[in-house]
Amino acid sequence: MTYAMNFTPTMFVVLIFFAIGLFLFQKIIKKRVTRTQYDYLRDLALVSGFFLILIWFGGPLSRFILASAISALCLGTLRQKNRSPYLRLIFLAIGVAFYIWGPKISFLGLPNGQYLFLSAVPSILLTALWVAVFPVLIEELDHIPGMSGHLLAVTFSLCLAVTFFSGQDLSEAFLVAFSALLLLAVFWSRHGHMYRQLGLPLSAFWGIIVAGTSLLGVSKGITFSTLLILPLGLFAIPMLETSLHFASLALSLQPRGARKLYRGLIQKGVDHPSAVHLITVLCFAIGAVISIFQLADPAIALMISFGLILSISFLVYPVIANIRTYTAQNRKTGLWGIPVDNISMDYAVAKMRSSLKQEKGPFMVVTLNALAAYLSRKDPEYASIASEASLCLPDGWGVVWALKMLGSSVQERVTGIDFMEHACRAASIEGWPVFLLGGSEKVVAETALKLEEKYPSLKIAGYHSGYFTEIDEDNIVNEIRKSRARIIFAGMGVPKQEQWLARNLPRLGAVAGIGVGGSFDVISGSLKRAPLFLQKIGCEWLFRLVQEPWRFRRDLDLFSFILLVLATRVGIIHDRRK
Repeated sequence: MTYAMNFTPTMFVVLIFFAIGLFLFQKIIKKRVTRTQYDYLRDLALVSGFFLILIWFGGPLSRFILASAISALCLGTLRQKNRSPYLRLIFLAIGVAFYIWGPKISFLGLPNGQYLFLSAVPSILLTALWVAVFPVLIEELDHIPGMSGHLLAVTFSLCLAVTFFSGQDLSEAFLVAFSALLLLAVFWSRHGHMYRQLGLPLSAFWGIIVAGTSLLGVSKGITFSTLLILPLGLFAIPMLETSLHFASLALSLQPRGARKLYRGLIQKGVDHPSAVHLITVLCFAIGAVISIFQLADPAIALMISFGLILSISFLVYPVIANIRTYTAQNRKTGLWGIPVDNISMDYAVAKMRSSLKQEKGPFMVVTLNALAAYLSRKDPEYASIASEASLCLPDGWGVVWALKMLGSSVQERVTGIDFMEHACRAASIEGWPVFLLGGSEKVVAETALKLEEKYPSLKIAGYHSGYFTEIDEDNIVNEIRKSRARIIFAGMGVPKQEQWLARNLPRLGAVAGIGVGGSFDVISGSLKRAPLFLQKIGCEWLFRLVQEPWRFRRDLDLFSFILLVLATRVGIIHDRRK
């Protein structure tokens, strides 16, 4: 078999050292520039890396693909300022340029080994549509942070394998695919980060690189059916029979495919990273099976594909099993008349997300710790609010222990700060603005900065300290309404935060309100969170007491809580469960 081996060992060594240099470059500049400058310089280094590699080692066609990708990058930059959908049509012009100066689709490979050669008009049309599809597909997938980077890695891995084992002279396609994989690895923190997006410029750039790499294969004899189904199949776009349908689907304003599958998984309780990984694995399986059947004898291909599918089934089974668990769980238990949701973190976030998407109305989340549960025995108003909340989550090992003592174990402890982090991730993915209410002016401002730094796509619609009077309440509500925030984090302590949310969420419409206690202090850095081992043994309260000695008198109620639980256990106090 002839391999694509005009790619010499010397080239391989040079490219590896070049990649190491780029990796060290981004590590050096990270400490010397701001986050925005760092992202800009990394993207510039990526494009420059491609430029230097293909100028040194590439041929005329690969250099043309690079020039077209840079043109698409400039178009993507323009579209950041002008989001008119009609600017997408310029990708068709780039496709026409491919027909004139670059690799093009001049024939179709048929299943029986024959070829259908195209006249000029069908060739121009098919090439232009092919090139225009991919930047739009990657742009649509980029709505799911991390998805584009993962599928790009899978795409170029399989393209590399196809070009290497094809038995054809595909040196340029091999070089482009290898360079793409190498640069993706170097800048993986930019492309594979689970909570970041590529943006329009990089989406357009990579779209042209993918389209051009596949056309290099087509022009050298790889059947069109392989490279048609492989890339589009990898991007989880519904496949019908004609390229015109693919283009109309991609250029429409209502995309399908991976985004729909992703949202379905999220609504079933699968967390964001697991959903991205699951879709990536499924797309890899589709592309790998197609490639194997194109390159190997049918009998051998069938055996390899069966083994591959079996192996992948073991990988995805835990996620599928969790979906069954989420839908079958008994999701309610109770403590002294307050229903506590016996659900996982992922399911809780998915339930909030579903409510916001369907705009059912206000969605209130109460995070119940031991002190709050004890307060519910003395404060009927707080007990009523917690009982009627959309979600009441077991925050703290005290509540988990109490429920277990009373015969109702919960599957997971869901703390306020952890739920806030997961909700911020969901908000950054969906583009939902959030509002922070609570803490001092300094603490809440610093919390906003820390969250924006951790989740670059998160939109902080506004924030306000927790020190205000009833006279200011209407002004704060109007401020939140004008900000169009979809999620409100209230960190004013129990029961003040729950009382405020209960009074004002109905005035704000389809928003989520979450009581997060002292989470702002921890996120802002004013307080340190307890080490993990203290969290696991239920002594987080002790770590906080060391930092805030004034909490001593309040924490004495923990002993009263323990006594109440024990009294309930032996039947001295009645546990009114719902």
